[in-house]
Amino acid sequence: MKRLTAIILAAIFAGAIFSSCKEDRYVASVTGLQLVSVSPPAGYSGGIIKILGRNFSETFGGNRVFVGELEAQVLEYNAWDLTIVLPVQDPGIYSITVETPEGTASGLKFEYKEKPEHEYILSTIAGGAAGFEDGNGAAAKIHQPEGLAMDRNGNLWITQRGSQGWAIRKMDRNFNVTTVAATELPWHCSFDRDGNFYFTAKDKKAVYKVTPDGTLSPEAVTGADLDNPMDVEFDNDGAMWIASRNNNKVYKVVSGTAVRTYDIKFPTCLAVDMKGRMIVGSTTAGYMYMIDGDDVVPIAGNGTNAKAENPDGNSGDTSTASVGQTNGVFCASDGSIWFADTINQAVRRLTPDVSGDFTKGKIETVARGFYPSDVYVTDDCSKAYISSAATHTIRLIEIF
Repeated sequence: MKRLTAIILAAIFAGAIFSSCKEDRYVASVTGLQLVSVSPPAGYSGGIIKILGRNFSETFGGNRVFVGELEAQVLEYNAWDLTIVLPVQDPGIYSITVETPEGTASGLKFEYKEKPEHEYILSTIAGGAAGFEDGNGAAAKIHQPEGLAMDRNGNLWITQRGSQGWAIRKMDRNFNVTTVAATELPWHCSFDRDGNFYFTAKDKKAVYKVTPDGTLSPEAVTGADLDNPMDVEFDNDGAMWIASRNNNKVYKVVSGTAVRTYDIKFPTCLAVDMKGRMIVGSTTAGYMYMIDGDDVVPIAGNGTNAKAENPDGNSGDTSTASVGQTNGVFCASDGSIWFADTINQAVRRLTPDVSGDFTKGKIETVARGFYPSDVYVTDDCSKAYISSAATHTIRLIEIF
């Protein structure tokens, strides 16, 4: 009898405990409107995104979605997710709010990024292994290709400075690479308006010319102390310009004589923009410069040439950008400036604002992940050729 009583009491006690736990247990509500996540979390105006959650309205027009203060178009809806079209607005981070007949929920964020003007596709079209062999595409070997320039027939000329053979190479439209001439240590290059090919020979402290018939000869320059000349360019009047890196000079040369000298810290590359102004890149200055008449002004950069997490800075103020070691620069026919940034391992593009002011424009990274040496953009701005001395390659960026 005592044993039976004990069993009954234990059962009553256990039931009390169970009842108490049951009363204290929290049960999450599954009936309230809730936002869980957004996919993708960042994108561009006009893009399509999906909002995941619970208890969205399943009737037409039952869900109103706001990104910031603007209402988005709802394409698809069910209780668990909404598919919307992002309203057009400026870059920034905006809150997402969903309104249904049952209530309102918020708490998610979406980042609007600045929509790129173009799409870029990068590929390797020649080289890839150190050496000195003519051939097609990857079968060609180009040891440390440096400068690029294009002749009137659409052939890309390449200065090769690698120890396996200093040379001038040429690549046709079908990516066939041939050798034009063996020469002294060549650096960057350009054509004059008569079709003569010029290049700087850095260690020789000289500029050389290759005539259309293939004759190679040094070019006499007086009044200029060339100390590691890195690039040669011609302006719209036919004057020759030389970037002399180690003595921090850029020379303007007319009829073989230097007529102007500009002081720029470690100048490495030159290009003429659409208005006839000379654009100058530097090894260490942390700026992109423009020579306009007597003036030398920085048009991009913050004076820091170190690798940066966000090198492009803020749109509308190129002084917030980080311009690393600039090995090559090119002024495209659309008014933009392309440059090879070795420190940031990127090909980058500087575009002016609508008034043509580069300082109020923007910089975008077009390609990254390798060390570019020089860049050449075709007249129709549909292609950009990139040399990379570090990877022994010529690459192509197709622009859409």
